[in-house]
Amino acid sequence: MDRIDARYRNFKERIKKLGYIKAETIQIKKIMEKISDFGMMSDAGNKKIARAVAQAKSEQDLKKRLVKISSMAGGKYSEAEEDEVYQRALDAYASVAKGTQNRPDANILVQLGKFKDLSKDGEVRTDDMKKSKVKRDDAVKVYDTLMKVRAPVRSKYLQLLQKDKKSFDKAFNAILKVAR
Repeated sequence: MDRIDARYRNFKERIKKLGYIKAETIQIKKIMEKISDFGMMSDAGNKKIARAVAQAKSEQDLKKRLVKISSMAGGKYSEAEEDEVYQRALDAYASVAKGTQNRPDANILVQLGKFKDLSKDGEVRTDDMKKSKVKRDDAVKVYDTLMKVRAPVRSKYLQLLQKDKKSFDKAFNAILKVAR
């Protein structure tokens, strides 16, 4: 298996040197790993938003790119100007998630769901790679409350929980107050 991996790696490096794999494509894939759904109606629209996030130099530049996308193809991507799409693109632009945090099991909802199976307290890791200690019963209450809420509202709370330790603590306590 080691030889196959080495050959594959060598093949990828050669393809990259020839210009078939562009660095821009790699950046877009990394952004799509962080946030795969920006709220666009099609996958092509989501990829256009991810490309805009990858190429943006600042928040104002990102906003200009989204306005430009919204007028493309006779209004086919008109939802790119909506606030929700802009906010998700801004989150992807400012995201600090790296390495192991990009894996699906690092999703905050998955981490909270694991507490249903555990019988003890544990930790939850946010995108800034900091851990927060969480009591099992509180985590289960927050998880159940989030699952009762509609998906658009849930995704907004999950973004707050996932962002960093400070926003996690704030949102977690707010949801916990409602759950009781």
